[in-house]
Amino acid sequence: MRTKRMFMMLLVGLSLLSAYAAKKTVTFNVMISDSKGEKAVQKNLKAQPGVSSVKANSKTGTTVVEYDDAKTDVAKLTSAFKSAGFYASPLGECCANKPGGCLNNAPTTTNTMR
Repeated sequence: MRTKRMFMMLLVGLSLLSAYAAKKTVTFNVMISDSKGEKAVQKNLKAQPGVSSVKANSKTGTTVVEYDDAKTDVAKLTSAFKSAGFYASPLGECCANKPGGCLNNAPTTTNTMR
């Protein structure tokens, strides 16, 4: 009886923990010019804790990252791009005051870094 109670308490605790962690998806503007750059970005970001999927696209200049927000965040992902040698900014964030800037210096929902 005691073992069953402890097991139930453990299950409840684990379910509460998983409720706080959520998978999120963020799209970055990133200046990638070829498949070599795509591979470098994908390799570096996939090595980050909590990252489950990375899709870099040099034609659109975007990278879509799916991650567990309990293990990483957008700031850490942005740093991972920098470590790979690329400047990245979350889609929709104004990057006018950042290295590389935006072409139109305004928040956007389309890639302005190509």
